[in-house]
Amino acid sequence: MGNNTGLLTIYDNTVPDKRMVTDRILNVNPYDIAAYSYLGTDMGKFAFVNRENHTYEWLNDTFSSRTDSVATGLASSSATTTCTVTTVALWQPGDVWLFESEQVWVSAISGSVVTITRAWAGTTAATHANATACTRVSRARIDGDDADDSPSTEVTSSSNFTQILQRTINLSRSRLKVAQYGITNPEDYEINKKMKELMMDVARIPYYGGTGNAGTENTVARRASGFSAYISNNVTYATASAATGGTAQALTRDHIDANLVLIFADGGDPNLVLTTAHAQQKVNDMYEGFVMTERSEQLGGVLIKKLQNPISGTIMDIVVDRNCPAGQWWNLTTDKIAFYPFDAFFYERLAKTGDAVKGEVVGEYGLVVANGVWHGAVKEFSATA
Repeated sequence: MGNNTGLLTIYDNTVPDKRMVTDRILNVNPYDIAAYSYLGTDMGKFAFVNRENHTYEWLNDTFSSRTDSVATGLASSSATTTCTVTTVALWQPGDVWLFESEQVWVSAISGSVVTITRAWAGTTAATHANATACTRVSRARIDGDDADDSPSTEVTSSSNFTQILQRTINLSRSRLKVAQYGITNPEDYEINKKMKELMMDVARIPYYGGTGNAGTENTVARRASGFSAYISNNVTYATASAATGGTAQALTRDHIDANLVLIFADGGDPNLVLTTAHAQQKVNDMYEGFVMTERSEQLGGVLIKKLQNPISGTIMDIVVDRNCPAGQWWNLTTDKIAFYPFDAFFYERLAKTGDAVKGEVVGEYGLVVANGVWHGAVKEFSATA
């Protein structure tokens, strides 16, 4: 024990001094569940039945394709009236197909050979190279003709799995009794904190889920699939080679608009963008000269939080998600995506094994992404340029 003489200052004998401590806990890391907040858990829009299961499927169907190609038969003559097509199941007597600028009318089909009337609807007959793409543009049946077989599609299904998210709480009896600044009840405080941590893990599933896994008992954890497992058709790569793995380029309006064109062609009309802070900055720069402003001498800068789809006119919300990986921009149609709360988060006490209170926060969640072609993504753009 030390001895002092003379003036005692704030620097002497500080052990018993009370300290000024804020009566609340300030978490340093941000709490962000943007994807979860905007996509929600409304499973009713998918009309699931027998919902109580950790594996689940949704059904998909599509209209018959309107596109095919000429295999052989029209490469050397504009007068030929038969040709071989690549996918004859898409053809039916009465079809009107467009070969480049020429329309043809289908009168009969035998095997993979179709009989056609050239220069239909006032167009001009021409030669067409093998593998020329063609599009069905209309149908014109003969009055009183017998019905012929029509193209059909089979219903398919997509599936996903839930994954278990859990955190353990283990507090000694003494810890529960000691008064603390900012913590009225240590157990409740830990429950709330762990709940938020796990919610952030749920919100990362769309980005990091990858390909799902059914899991195996006591060996492999069950894993939910993310966006990339279902959104693979309409992906625009912002790289020098316009393909994955190329040199990353700065995000541009052309990248975004090109992706929206692809989605529109497949019937989609996105209303939500999930992306990174850098992409938000780039969008602000892109559209800074295209916004209406009011004069203010005390406000600088511009923040673009909505984009109008240049094809459909739909307004898309731009949401910056801290969980979104660098170089990613997701164009999403929210009525086709939702989180599946198979077992929503709850807290339960576990068996007492000593002088402690032990419990766990646990839940089980999955993701549904229906109509994958109604969504799209711009990927691999520069995170700095």
